[in-house]
Amino acid sequence: MKHVFVAIGGSGTKVAEALVRLLAVGFPTRKDDNGHLTSAGDTLQIWRVDPDRSSGASEDLNQALQEYRRLQSCLSDNDETRTLAQSSWSMDIETKVRHLHPLDLPKDGAEDNAAKSLRGVLDSRHQRGGQSIPSSNALLAPFFETKDLDVQIDRGFYQKPFIGSAIMSIFAKSLEDDSTPGGRAAGLTAFSNTPTNFFLCGSLHGGTGACGVPVMGSFLKSRKDQNAGWGWRIGGCLLAPYVTPPNPPFGALAEGVEFNEGDVGQYIERFGNEPAFIGMTHEEKHQLVKQILQGFYADPEDMEARAKQGLAFYRDHSADYFDELYLVGKPNPNKLKVWSNGGVTQRNPLNSAEMVSALAALNFFARAGTGNEKSYVIGSSAADVPAEDMRLSHLPSYQVGGTEIDAEKVFLASALMNHLVINQIPWQNVRASVKDFELCRFYDDKEQRVGVDQPSFTEALRLISNSLVSLVRENTGDNPTGWNNRDAQEMWKYLSPDPVSVKDVETKLGKKMFGSEAKGENVLGMSTVKFTTQDFGKWCPAGDQFTRGEYLRTVWNKISDRCQTQLGG
Repeated sequence: MKHVFVAIGGSGTKVAEALVRLLAVGFPTRKDDNGHLTSAGDTLQIWRVDPDRSSGASEDLNQALQEYRRLQSCLSDNDETRTLAQSSWSMDIETKVRHLHPLDLPKDGAEDNAAKSLRGVLDSRHQRGGQSIPSSNALLAPFFETKDLDVQIDRGFYQKPFIGSAIMSIFAKSLEDDSTPGGRAAGLTAFSNTPTNFFLCGSLHGGTGACGVPVMGSFLKSRKDQNAGWGWRIGGCLLAPYVTPPNPPFGALAEGVEFNEGDVGQYIERFGNEPAFIGMTHEEKHQLVKQILQGFYADPEDMEARAKQGLAFYRDHSADYFDELYLVGKPNPNKLKVWSNGGVTQRNPLNSAEMVSALAALNFFARAGTGNEKSYVIGSSAADVPAEDMRLSHLPSYQVGGTEIDAEKVFLASALMNHLVINQIPWQNVRASVKDFELCRFYDDKEQRVGVDQPSFTEALRLISNSLVSLVRENTGDNPTGWNNRDAQEMWKYLSPDPVSVKDVETKLGKKMFGSEAKGENVLGMSTVKFTTQDFGKWCPAGDQFTRGEYLRTVWNKISDRCQTQLGG
């Protein structure tokens, strides 16, 4: 099945990163012909719709994708330079993000720098390269203030969706033409007569996401309606406030106070070394000062009100664009410590709400409908969940072919798989271990492959472990992630090379003196699994031509099948 994740704005981009890491960890979207849970065989493209070309969130997404490509190469012997990362472990992902920049509009003779502002896009003089034709200013004036028309918007729309909506609408229309910059990037003709799941994600309370999700949803819905037999589905996830930024280094000018270009230098001299200005040229600092003074930034005091306005808009105008629509947020958002107005300085670790949103995408890709196409679906727990103290057990589950996918159990299965393959397979003496390990039987007449497979498994599991840790990174003072640190600490014993941790897990995998029962249970949060090293030794794909990816997926399914919730948990 083809899937397209449309990441709109910074929040959507962070959710895309979480999605890539969830797939790397092993989260499934389908069952294979043998009834085993997997995502392998499905394909994913990521579109990023954002005027901010130098976004820190975009860099984090690219890093996750490069790790994913390396992971898939280790598990399949594929050329690591290939754009499509594929193996039998997890979903095929096109690792080159398709950047759809809303300011890359058909030029039609426009000046190169004109499209950095709303006036540059909408003023008819710019649309004809400065020729002597009537200006659009008289038409624009009743709808926009001068500062709204002239602010530079190449880093986003600064919690002002009314600025971005006009640009997004023009840009979405351009996607129909493969000769335009956006049309070439999206390549929509490749989806003609092809069943595809499109999933759009962005914030309700910002600028780019708030205007981009409904506009892009409307565009895709119109294409879907025109071609009803293609089998397109459109899902969306709206992020209500889940983190709040601090206030900028200085505030906006009071209502009625005129902006004075001559004062900008004083602000640069006083605040130019603040973290938000690091790495900027003098001109960039000038523009940022101007944006702050004129109020073009995300105001934490306005976020909740803007989210409510956004929901009302969906209720009245946009909800019908989507086959499934999810809402994710926090009653008490995590508070960021470092202020940024976009660009490379806006770089935060993954937040628990972003993982919930990525799980919503997996639910949609797995075709697990919510059951009510007219309602919002809120990712939540039956228990009260502290915004800064989430556990894996609080995450919503989803269904794959009638099987419940519990995130905590997935993490336990993947982490324990790391321990087993690294520490329990007798890599140094496979020929003597044939009677105990089916995998060693595979190597009996292919012993030369051990020198290739062992380091490949080791590197692949390092990358899987890196995604496990990135998804539940511990809270720090400057970068709150929303997680209780206990899950990360418990999970680490399965990932750590420390001899004490390895011995502790190994002991629980041993057999009791009498019978075949394991000595103990391996636990993560409320989930537990019990089996022996001897059980593990019997797990191997059938036949003698399987890949490393198939082997890991077999082991993962065997562990997952045995995972249970602790009684009384």
